[in-house]
Amino acid sequence: MAGERIHRFELGGKRFAIDPETCFCFECDGISWDVLEYYPDASVTRIIRLLGEQHNPKELSEVVGELEWLRTTKSILVQPAPEDFVKTFSVERGIKHLAVSLPGEDAVEAPRKRGWFGKDVQVVSNSAREQGREAVELLLTRSEQQKELAIEFIVPGAVRQPELLAGLCAHALRLASLAGKKLSAVVHVADIALSNPPEALKGHTVSAKLAFQDPSGIAPHLNALAKGSTESLARLVKVLQPGAEGVSGRIVVRPNHPEYGGVVPELDKAGFKVIEIDLDGAFIANPALEPAAILPGLSQSAVYYAEQLAKGRHFRLDPIAALFYRIHEGKPQARTDATGTNELAVDADGGIYPSWRFFGMPEFRAGSIVDGHVDEEALKRYDDVGSLTTSACRNCWARNLCGGGTAAVHQALSGSFRKPHGPWCEAQRMWMASAVSAFNILSGQGVNFTPIYQGMNASSKPSLFSLATMARAALQLNVLMRPIAEADAEMLVKWENWSEASYFVLHPGCVLMTTQYEREMDALHPQVFVQEMVATLRGGAPIGLVRMTPDMATGAMRASIFLHDEALYAQERIRKGFRFLLTEAGKQQSLRRILVEAADREPALQAFLEALGFKKAGAQREALFLHNAWHSVSTFVLALD
Repeated sequence: MAGERIHRFELGGKRFAIDPETCFCFECDGISWDVLEYYPDASVTRIIRLLGEQHNPKELSEVVGELEWLRTTKSILVQPAPEDFVKTFSVERGIKHLAVSLPGEDAVEAPRKRGWFGKDVQVVSNSAREQGREAVELLLTRSEQQKELAIEFIVPGAVRQPELLAGLCAHALRLASLAGKKLSAVVHVADIALSNPPEALKGHTVSAKLAFQDPSGIAPHLNALAKGSTESLARLVKVLQPGAEGVSGRIVVRPNHPEYGGVVPELDKAGFKVIEIDLDGAFIANPALEPAAILPGLSQSAVYYAEQLAKGRHFRLDPIAALFYRIHEGKPQARTDATGTNELAVDADGGIYPSWRFFGMPEFRAGSIVDGHVDEEALKRYDDVGSLTTSACRNCWARNLCGGGTAAVHQALSGSFRKPHGPWCEAQRMWMASAVSAFNILSGQGVNFTPIYQGMNASSKPSLFSLATMARAALQLNVLMRPIAEADAEMLVKWENWSEASYFVLHPGCVLMTTQYEREMDALHPQVFVQEMVATLRGGAPIGLVRMTPDMATGAMRASIFLHDEALYAQERIRKGFRFLLTEAGKQQSLRRILVEAADREPALQAFLEALGFKKAGAQREALFLHNAWHSVSTFVLALD
């Protein structure tokens, strides 16, 4: 495995490849599988010499060309500069998430004594209200430059003091707003006792989370969650899906034994829209669990989830959806555990820990909010957690998907928060391979992941035409896109020279350039707010052009399409490719519609647009003057809602 630059694996009768550094993955056919055995170390000449008897030399050259294109777009085999490595290695400062376990009802009024001037002073510990408020202050004062924060109030069993929790959530949201931060206040009800639980949930631990982003209207939702000592699944569905803006909920199940494959179908059938399987918690609470024994239940859950997505039934299932997101975005993560660096926790006694997963382990205590002390040296121990600094991770192909795992899991299984447990790592690799396989299969079926990802990373907006997404399409479809290059000048000038296609004659201003130089400059240097791409067939042969101009204010994008060979408009493989690429470009920017104009004198283009799902929205009569005559231009709209 050492030195492996493109990892190949087989699963379920299919073959896949992934770049461990960029996390770009794709399904392989027979020829690309064989080429990847030698690429990138061998030249195309040597690859043809080695594989020429097994495959057509021209096809071998095309596959190498595809891989080189992926390399050019920095989807695979990226060579990071030294400064980039230093940036990756450096620890991101500032607390983003703080969990606080509030004292129970018996500690709401903590012991107090008469102090100077006749005032009461606290002796032993904070009350729940004081502890919650001080935890908010701890989060804000140690958040540094972080702008998006979360505070999680953990209560055991049930919500017994909804007014207190509502006040703490509102207080946290107000203070964060004053500090210029965006905060999510979460109430985490741990270890709920279900009345008449379904068979699939028996023996497992159920928790619930309600998250608030708006200080108004919190109390009614928490009052709904405060209901006796036992809870029914049917009522939890209603409470955790309030349908109110600024409020969201999820159900969390921690497996306590290997038989949990029926949990997700049961919760989906009940109507939950956000489900989390707490795998980390399973190993921490039950370190004797065999990692290999946990895999079948995870596989059953993933298969069920994939089947529902393929049917167009979207719900959120973590950690599977989160992993799909990382694969989709192609963003490697060398560290996925925020313990001690971007996360802290406060237990019921006021003790400060690097994560709530370490509650009850005094050796990990790093201070107290009661006496106002934080052990900075103790927290520095977690700076080098992650795959970059863990020897067992450095040669693992899944290192940038796994991110080195979770410190508390390593502590539970190996006795050291720095040392991954071998059997756990092997199970992790198998699970990551299954996720890569499932993602590629679903993506190849045209499953739209956008509804799943909404809210997962609202602060980041991918570019209009994500090269990683387009590159992924290159190995699944017959059509792909690439930016225009200086080398395209001769081809573009020939295509455009006196062409009467709508793409050119409906150019902004409707002015046809007169000299070859002007036409070349126009083709290679579009206006700054316009993105122009070359459409090619798999293998690199150019077939046309696409021009896009987004208008984020209206949520629309204006596009123009040109295929050099008019006969291609009627080919289903071309239509399928354009349908995917255009809708993906629009959805990545949360656009509501795409508009394309086509002159009525170009029926092949209009039929092509209708086959892609565009609807004719209207016509501009006599909008184009060409060959001493006026022509009408129709506007076609593709709705992305």
